[in-house]
Amino acid sequence: MTADSFCDPATALPEADHTLAHSHGRSPSISESDKSCLVQIYPPDVVDGMVLLDRPQMIIGRDADADLLLPDQSVSRSHAELRWTENGYEIRDLGSTNGTLVNESSVRSAMLRSGDTVRIGSFIFRFLSADSIETQYHETVYNALVRDVLTGTMNKRYLLESMEREIARAVRQQSLLSVMMLDIDHFKSINDTYGHLVGDEVLKEFGQRMTHVSRVDDLLARYGGEEFCLLMAGTDLDEAYEIAERCRHAIADRAFETEVGDLAVSASFGVACLDPVRPISCLDFLQAADQKLYEAKSQGRNRVCR
Repeated sequence: MTADSFCDPATALPEADHTLAHSHGRSPSISESDKSCLVQIYPPDVVDGMVLLDRPQMIIGRDADADLLLPDQSVSRSHAELRWTENGYEIRDLGSTNGTLVNESSVRSAMLRSGDTVRIGSFIFRFLSADSIETQYHETVYNALVRDVLTGTMNKRYLLESMEREIARAVRQQSLLSVMMLDIDHFKSINDTYGHLVGDEVLKEFGQRMTHVSRVDDLLARYGGEEFCLLMAGTDLDEAYEIAERCRHAIADRAFETEVGDLAVSASFGVACLDPVRPISCLDFLQAADQKLYEAKSQGRNRVCR
């Protein structure tokens, strides 16, 4: 089984003989009431279904014989083992290169609780227990549709839908609306030098810092890759510039702690303000801020342009 060959959640739960992993001659001995599942949330693939855990042992890895095959170099050939016990499912690292993380903490072994996140290489799953699969699955699907799980920010789809509404409201009420586009400087070199897992650490910390410094009613979203967007209602260009400067300092003034040590990280920012008398499309509004972001990068990075 590959990571994207999941079963349909509508049929996975009622049928006892639905198996997603290679059986290797083993007969599932877990009762229907005890069955749990893993939902892949990064890279997002929850809409296609879930991995039903219906056997006492399951090997996760890159090897073709693995029960849950994750064909990516960040995953070891035999990366981790899921084992059923009287107390529930236990995950055990099998000496993998990049480790097994539960709720972003490296573990040798850990008992899984419903709602826990499990990171295997660059893949992130959410473990759901049998007694809460239906409710939590739908909650997980909704969050995956609107939120970027790695950074904790909203995603591009949610941003664009929200921005259309905010532009329409600003035009109708003749109110202020500003947008900020921001991009991590030299992010490709971080990935190339230290690997994508360290890059993921930087993205996660970046999202947390931006969330902390942003105002409660601002909308922060990951636009794609290392590029983010902040939508600011009731904000003129001068105030948007000041917010961008606060964000810039929040990123650049303190090193990012990663598994390879502290890394100096900076970001470039471009801001634009909507003219409610001359409404433009959502994409044109973003393009105006993106053009200012390009100017910031071309002028040496780690700066704000408006």
